[in-house]
Amino acid sequence: MAIKDVRAYIEKHGLVETTDDEIEKPFYRKPGFDGIRSFAEMEQIFSQLIREKRDNHNLNRAQAAMMVGLHEQIFARYERAFSKLTVTRLIHLAEILEFSPIELIYAAAPHLFGDTKEEARDKKELVLRILDMPASTTHSLLQLIVGLSPAEDNKL
Repeated sequence: MAIKDVRAYIEKHGLVETTDDEIEKPFYRKPGFDGIRSFAEMEQIFSQLIREKRDNHNLNRAQAAMMVGLHEQIFARYERAFSKLTVTRLIHLAEILEFSPIELIYAAAPHLFGDTKEEARDKKELVLRILDMPASTTHSLLQLIVGLSPAEDNKL
């Protein structure tokens, strides 16, 4: 059953009406620390990070494209933000270039990680460190966090 008052939802969640060149009608977004980034700006950030990750592995564009199953020119469109990344393509690139999608999401929308830049940075760093931990350490850390959480949050 849908909520009755969508305006109350919008206000409660801090959404603001905005526009973007890619969408014809006004829509709602949550502002970031520096306002609302356009979809094109976010795609530029994704593109830059994908190129950096590829370069960090000393892969040329043709090699990366081959592993992703694309022609080099098509792959280049992702690195130039000409083509939009789908979630499935992002996951595939994360597998091949060994990065966490969290890194890309954080780079484009750090406000999703915390209420301040510092909190967001710390939470992103914590998540990435957890992803690198051995399974036994992760399990122990989870038990510690569950124990520190309020009782109503301990329903894992």
